[in-house]
Amino acid sequence: MGKLTILVGSSGETPGRLIKTLAEHGFTVSAVRSGDDIVELLAQGGVDAALLLDDIPDDGALTLLDKIRLDTPELPVIIISPRPSVSGAVEAMRRGAHHYAEISLTDDELLNAVGSALKGKIELLKESERKVLHRLVSFDDLSSIDAIDSIMESHDFKRSRLVGILQDIQKELRYLPQEALRHVAERLELPLPRVYGVATFYKSFSLRPRGRHTISVCMGTACHVQGGVGILEKLERELGIEPGEMTYDERFSLECVRCVGCCGLAPVFVVDEDFHGKMTQDKVAGVLEGYE
Repeated sequence: MGKLTILVGSSGETPGRLIKTLAEHGFTVSAVRSGDDIVELLAQGGVDAALLLDDIPDDGALTLLDKIRLDTPELPVIIISPRPSVSGAVEAMRRGAHHYAEISLTDDELLNAVGSALKGKIELLKESERKVLHRLVSFDDLSSIDAIDSIMESHDFKRSRLVGILQDIQKELRYLPQEALRHVAERLELPLPRVYGVATFYKSFSLRPRGRHTISVCMGTACHVQGGVGILEKLERELGIEPGEMTYDERFSLECVRCVGCCGLAPVFVVDEDFHGKMTQDKVAGVLEGYE
Protein backbone atom coordinates (compact mmCIF):
# COMPACT_ATOMS: atom_id res chain seq x y z
CA MET A 1 0.00 0.00 0.00
CA GLY A 2 1.05 3.61 -0.46
CA LYS A 3 2.28 6.13 2.05
CA LEU A 4 0.13 9.24 2.40
CA THR A 5 0.19 12.53 4.21
CA ILE A 6 -3.00 14.07 5.56
CA LEU A 7 -2.89 17.76 6.39
CA VAL A 8 -5.31 18.06 9.28
CA GLY A 9 -7.54 21.11 9.34
CA SER A 10 -10.20 21.97 11.86
CA SER A 11 -13.07 19.85 10.57
CA GLY A 12 -14.07 18.20 13.82
CA GLU A 13 -13.85 14.42 13.74
CA THR A 14 -13.26 14.18 9.98
CA PRO A 15 -9.45 13.94 10.03
CA GLY A 16 -9.57 11.14 12.56
CA ARG A 17 -12.10 9.24 10.47
CA LEU A 18 -9.97 9.60 7.34
CA ILE A 19 -6.85 8.43 9.13
CA LYS A 20 -8.63 5.47 10.71
CA THR A 21 -10.19 4.35 7.42
CA LEU A 22 -6.91 4.50 5.51
CA ALA A 23 -4.94 2.80 8.27
CA GLU A 24 -7.49 -0.02 8.45
CA HIS A 25 -6.96 -0.65 4.74
CA GLY A 26 -3.20 -0.94 4.95
CA PHE A 27 -2.06 2.61 4.16
CA THR A 28 0.77 4.25 6.06
CA VAL A 29 -0.52 7.68 7.10
CA SER A 30 1.38 10.68 8.44
CA ALA A 31 -0.85 13.44 9.82
CA VAL A 32 0.50 17.00 10.06
CA ARG A 33 -1.16 20.24 11.10
CA SER A 34 0.43 23.03 9.06
CA GLY A 35 1.48 23.82 5.51
CA ASP A 36 5.13 24.18 6.51
CA ASP A 37 5.07 20.72 8.08
CA ILE A 38 3.69 19.07 4.97
CA VAL A 39 6.22 20.80 2.69
CA GLU A 40 9.03 19.66 4.98
CA LEU A 41 7.71 16.10 5.09
CA LEU A 42 7.32 15.90 1.31
CA ALA A 43 10.89 17.15 0.86
CA GLN A 44 12.07 14.04 2.70
CA GLY A 45 10.54 11.86 -0.04
CA GLY A 46 8.71 8.56 0.12
CA VAL A 47 5.19 10.04 0.10
CA ASP A 48 2.88 8.72 -2.63
CA ALA A 49 -0.13 11.06 -2.26
CA ALA A 50 -1.40 13.94 -0.15
CA LEU A 51 -4.85 14.75 1.24
CA LEU A 52 -5.52 18.41 2.05
CA LEU A 53 -8.53 19.56 4.04
CA ASP A 54 -9.78 22.83 2.59
CA ASP A 55 -9.90 24.67 5.91
CA ILE A 56 -6.20 24.47 6.63
CA PRO A 57 -5.09 26.94 9.29
CA ASP A 58 -2.63 29.64 8.14
CA ASP A 59 -2.36 28.23 4.61
CA GLY A 60 -5.27 27.59 2.23
CA ALA A 61 -5.38 24.30 0.37
CA LEU A 62 -4.98 25.95 -3.05
CA THR A 63 -1.95 27.97 -1.93
CA LEU A 64 -0.40 24.83 -0.52
CA LEU A 65 -1.28 22.95 -3.70
CA ASP A 66 0.79 25.49 -5.67
CA LYS A 67 3.78 24.85 -3.42
CA ILE A 68 3.48 21.08 -3.82
CA ARG A 69 3.18 21.38 -7.60
CA LEU A 70 6.45 23.32 -7.71
CA ASP A 71 8.51 20.91 -5.62
CA THR A 72 6.85 17.57 -6.41
CA PRO A 73 4.71 17.96 -9.55
CA GLU A 74 4.22 14.21 -9.85
CA LEU A 75 2.54 13.93 -6.42
CA PRO A 76 -1.26 13.42 -6.64
CA VAL A 77 -3.15 15.73 -4.30
CA ILE A 78 -6.72 15.20 -3.11
CA ILE A 79 -8.56 18.22 -1.68
CA ILE A 80 -11.45 17.60 0.70
CA SER A 81 -13.74 20.57 1.20
CA PRO A 82 -16.41 21.22 3.86
CA ARG A 83 -18.14 23.58 1.40
CA PRO A 84 -17.69 22.08 -2.06
CA SER A 85 -18.69 24.06 -5.14
CA VAL A 86 -18.33 23.79 -8.89
CA SER A 87 -16.11 26.89 -8.96
CA GLY A 88 -13.94 25.40 -6.20
CA ALA A 89 -13.63 22.13 -8.10
CA VAL A 90 -12.73 23.93 -11.33
CA GLU A 91 -10.03 26.01 -9.65
CA ALA A 92 -8.61 23.01 -7.78
CA MET A 93 -8.40 20.92 -10.93
CA ARG A 94 -6.99 23.87 -12.90
CA ARG A 95 -4.16 24.12 -10.39
CA GLY A 96 -3.44 20.42 -10.68
CA ALA A 97 -5.43 18.64 -7.98
CA HIS A 98 -6.06 14.97 -8.70
CA HIS A 99 -9.47 14.94 -7.01
CA TYR A 100 -11.83 17.34 -5.24
CA ALA A 101 -14.37 15.84 -2.85
CA GLU A 102 -16.81 16.96 -0.20
CA ILE A 103 -16.00 16.26 3.39
CA SER A 104 -18.96 13.89 3.79
CA LEU A 105 -17.51 11.41 1.30
CA THR A 106 -17.99 7.79 2.30
CA ASP A 107 -15.17 5.44 3.21
CA ASP A 108 -15.54 3.72 -0.17
CA GLU A 109 -15.35 7.04 -2.01
CA LEU A 110 -12.23 7.95 -0.05
CA LEU A 111 -10.54 4.65 -0.83
CA ASN A 112 -11.51 4.89 -4.51
CA ALA A 113 -10.05 8.40 -4.75
CA VAL A 114 -6.80 7.38 -3.07
CA GLY A 115 -6.51 4.18 -5.10
CA SER A 116 -7.09 6.11 -8.32
CA ALA A 117 -4.43 8.64 -7.34
CA LEU A 118 -1.81 5.99 -6.65
CA LYS A 119 -2.62 4.02 -9.80
CA GLY A 120 -2.64 7.15 -11.92
CA LYS A 121 0.71 8.26 -10.57
CA ILE A 122 2.38 5.02 -11.65
CA GLU A 123 0.75 5.00 -15.08
CA LEU A 124 1.42 8.63 -15.86
CA LEU A 125 5.05 8.53 -14.74
CA LYS A 126 5.58 5.63 -17.13
CA GLU A 127 3.88 7.62 -19.90
CA SER A 128 6.03 10.64 -19.06
CA GLU A 129 9.22 8.62 -19.44
CA ARG A 130 8.02 7.19 -22.75
CA LYS A 131 7.09 10.55 -24.24
CA VAL A 132 10.33 12.22 -23.18
CA LEU A 133 12.31 9.34 -24.64
CA HIS A 134 10.62 9.36 -28.03
CA ARG A 135 10.00 13.14 -28.34
CA LEU A 136 6.68 12.77 -30.11
CA VAL A 137 6.21 16.26 -31.51
CA SER A 138 8.01 19.13 -33.21
CA PHE A 139 7.34 22.87 -33.19
CA ASP A 140 8.15 25.14 -36.12
CA ASP A 141 6.06 28.23 -35.35
CA LEU A 142 8.75 30.43 -33.82
CA SER A 143 6.38 33.41 -33.78
CA SER A 144 4.54 31.68 -30.96
CA ILE A 145 7.52 32.24 -28.67
CA ASP A 146 6.37 35.83 -28.14
CA ALA A 147 2.96 34.57 -27.07
CA ILE A 148 4.58 32.12 -24.66
CA ASP A 149 6.71 34.89 -23.17
CA SER A 150 3.59 37.01 -22.69
CA ILE A 151 1.87 34.15 -20.90
CA MET A 152 4.81 33.65 -18.55
CA GLU A 153 4.94 37.39 -17.92
CA SER A 154 1.25 37.35 -16.96
CA HIS A 155 2.22 34.80 -14.30
CA ASP A 156 5.15 37.00 -13.17
CA PHE A 157 7.54 34.25 -14.33
CA LYS A 158 6.79 32.38 -11.09
CA ARG A 159 7.89 28.76 -11.12
CA SER A 160 5.10 27.94 -8.67
CA ARG A 161 2.63 28.79 -11.45
CA LEU A 162 4.05 26.22 -13.88
CA VAL A 163 0.77 24.30 -14.18
CA GLY A 164 -1.16 27.49 -14.93
CA ILE A 165 1.46 28.63 -17.44
CA LEU A 166 1.27 25.35 -19.33
CA GLN A 167 -2.52 25.48 -19.27
CA ASP A 168 -2.49 28.96 -20.81
CA ILE A 169 0.08 27.92 -23.44
CA GLN A 170 -2.05 24.94 -24.39
CA LYS A 171 -5.11 27.18 -24.62
CA GLU A 172 -3.17 29.44 -26.98
CA LEU A 173 -1.51 26.75 -29.12
CA ARG A 174 -4.02 23.89 -28.56
CA TYR A 175 -1.18 21.63 -27.44
CA LEU A 176 2.28 21.76 -25.81
CA PRO A 177 5.01 21.63 -28.46
CA GLN A 178 8.39 20.26 -27.46
CA GLU A 179 10.23 23.51 -28.15
CA ALA A 180 7.65 25.42 -26.11
CA LEU A 181 8.42 23.22 -23.11
CA ARG A 182 12.13 23.78 -23.60
CA HIS A 183 11.58 27.54 -23.76
CA VAL A 184 9.53 27.51 -20.55
CA ALA A 185 12.19 25.50 -18.75
CA GLU A 186 14.87 27.95 -19.84
CA ARG A 187 12.97 31.11 -18.93
CA LEU A 188 11.78 29.80 -15.55
CA GLU A 189 15.20 28.28 -14.81
CA LEU A 190 13.65 24.87 -14.18
CA PRO A 191 15.14 21.48 -15.11
CA LEU A 192 13.67 20.34 -18.43
CA PRO A 193 12.68 16.89 -17.03
CA ARG A 194 10.53 18.65 -14.40
CA VAL A 195 8.66 20.66 -17.04
CA TYR A 196 8.22 17.54 -19.18
CA GLY A 197 7.11 15.66 -16.07
CA VAL A 198 4.29 18.13 -15.37
CA ALA A 199 3.29 18.28 -19.05
CA THR A 200 2.98 14.50 -19.30
CA PHE A 201 1.69 13.77 -15.79
CA TYR A 202 -1.70 15.42 -16.28
CA LYS A 203 -4.00 14.01 -18.91
CA SER A 204 -5.44 17.47 -19.47
CA PHE A 205 -2.20 18.34 -21.24
CA SER A 206 -1.44 17.12 -24.75
CA LEU A 207 1.85 16.87 -26.64
CA ARG A 208 -0.11 16.42 -29.85
CA PRO A 209 -2.27 19.02 -31.64
CA ARG A 210 -5.87 19.15 -30.41
CA GLY A 211 -9.17 20.39 -31.77
CA ARG A 212 -10.47 23.86 -31.03
CA HIS A 213 -12.52 22.38 -28.20
CA THR A 214 -11.58 19.46 -25.95
CA ILE A 215 -14.34 17.25 -24.60
CA SER A 216 -13.38 15.40 -21.40
CA VAL A 217 -15.84 12.69 -20.42
CA CYS A 218 -15.78 11.74 -16.75
CA MET A 219 -15.53 7.99 -16.22
CA GLY A 220 -15.20 8.07 -12.44
CA THR A 221 -17.28 5.77 -10.29
CA ALA A 222 -20.25 8.11 -9.82
CA CYS A 223 -20.45 9.06 -13.50
CA HIS A 224 -20.00 5.45 -14.60
CA VAL A 225 -22.88 4.32 -12.39
CA GLN A 226 -25.11 7.19 -13.56
CA GLY A 227 -24.67 6.42 -17.27
CA GLY A 228 -21.29 7.84 -18.24
CA VAL A 229 -20.59 5.01 -20.68
CA GLY A 230 -23.75 5.82 -22.61
CA ILE A 231 -22.79 9.50 -22.74
CA LEU A 232 -19.38 8.58 -24.15
CA GLU A 233 -20.93 6.31 -26.78
CA LYS A 234 -23.33 9.08 -27.80
CA LEU A 235 -20.43 11.51 -28.21
CA GLU A 236 -18.54 8.97 -30.29
CA ARG A 237 -21.54 8.61 -32.61
CA GLU A 238 -22.12 12.34 -32.89
CA LEU A 239 -18.46 13.17 -33.58
CA GLY A 240 -17.44 10.08 -35.51
CA ILE A 241 -14.29 9.65 -33.42
CA GLU A 242 -13.02 7.65 -30.45
CA PRO A 243 -11.21 8.92 -27.33
CA GLY A 244 -7.76 10.21 -28.22
CA GLU A 245 -8.85 11.39 -31.69
CA MET A 246 -9.73 14.73 -33.27
CA THR A 247 -12.61 15.43 -35.69
CA TYR A 248 -11.71 15.96 -39.35
CA ASP A 249 -12.62 19.67 -39.15
CA GLU A 250 -10.39 20.10 -36.05
CA ARG A 251 -13.43 21.27 -34.12
CA PHE A 252 -13.37 18.73 -31.28
CA SER A 253 -10.99 16.37 -29.53
CA LEU A 254 -12.41 13.62 -27.33
CA GLU A 255 -10.88 12.10 -24.21
CA CYS A 256 -11.84 10.18 -21.09
CA VAL A 257 -10.74 11.28 -17.63
CA ARG A 258 -10.84 9.50 -14.28
CA CYS A 259 -12.73 12.21 -12.41
CA VAL A 260 -13.56 15.89 -12.78
CA GLY A 261 -14.34 16.34 -9.09
CA CYS A 262 -18.09 17.00 -9.43
CA CYS A 263 -19.57 13.65 -8.46
CA GLY A 264 -22.81 15.29 -7.30
CA LEU A 265 -23.49 16.37 -10.90
CA ALA A 266 -22.96 12.91 -12.44
CA PRO A 267 -22.84 12.09 -15.25
CA VAL A 268 -20.58 14.94 -16.36
CA PHE A 269 -18.51 15.92 -19.33
CA VAL A 270 -16.42 19.06 -19.72
CA VAL A 271 -15.96 21.08 -22.91
CA ASP A 272 -12.84 23.18 -22.46
CA GLU A 273 -13.62 24.67 -19.01
CA ASP A 274 -17.41 24.40 -19.21
CA PHE A 275 -18.97 21.71 -16.99
CA HIS A 276 -22.11 19.98 -18.27
CA GLY A 277 -23.70 17.97 -15.49
CA LYS A 278 -26.78 15.78 -15.00
CA MET A 279 -26.21 14.87 -18.63
CA THR A 280 -28.42 12.60 -20.72
CA GLN A 281 -27.85 11.24 -24.21
CA ASP A 282 -30.70 13.41 -25.51
CA LYS A 283 -28.88 16.56 -24.38
CA VAL A 284 -25.52 15.78 -26.00
CA ALA A 285 -26.23 17.11 -29.51
CA GLY A 286 -27.59 20.38 -28.11
CA VAL A 287 -24.45 20.94 -26.04
CA LEU A 288 -22.19 20.35 -29.05
CA GLU A 289 -24.14 22.86 -31.14
CA GLY A 290 -23.03 25.59 -28.72
CA TYR A 291 -19.39 25.31 -29.82
CA GLU A 292 -18.09 26.54 -33.18
